[in-house]
Amino acid sequence: MVRLSLFTITLLLLRCTSPDVSDETTDFETSIRQTTEDYFATFSQRKDWDKLLSFYRSDLQFHDIALHIELDSLWQFERFYNWPDTGFHKLSPDQEHLAIESIVVEDSTAVARGHLNPFYYYGELVDSDWGMEFTIWLYFDQHKKIKRQVDWFEYDPKVLESVLARYKKQGVDQLPDWLNLDR
Repeated sequence: MVRLSLFTITLLLLRCTSPDVSDETTDFETSIRQTTEDYFATFSQRKDWDKLLSFYRSDLQFHDIALHIELDSLWQFERFYNWPDTGFHKLSPDQEHLAIESIVVEDSTAVARGHLNPFYYYGELVDSDWGMEFTIWLYFDQHKKIKRQVDWFEYDPKVLESVLARYKKQGVDQLPDWLNLDR
């Protein structure tokens, strides 16, 4: 009985002093959650292009499911999103571009769900008549840099019509004419 008690006490002491792998996982997930929140805060403000790009690796794999676009580098992503040279404008400078409704983090993957707030695109108001919901999957590396992103955006009917026209004319594997990936 004394041996069993000593054995039990020894196990309890070892358990208290040894590092817990689940604590390390929790710490990593916590840091991924914080990085994800920082990323979406930067995205939502839509003011600091260089800061947004700093969240990514140079060999980023990017997929926009609805537009059927797959890109394999940060420079291609820069051409696709192209904040500095777009007709995008928020309704007011302090407006958040994104409204995040939920973020789920497991290990090195974060999934955010939300919707876009109304904005102007080349002078035309893009409003919520069609929903503007999105789900974005972010896959991080061990350094908390985004290595892969998968976007599921609910685009407005005009965008979807142009995607369908592109599919009919060029096939599904062609990039849209407006996306110039020449260096």
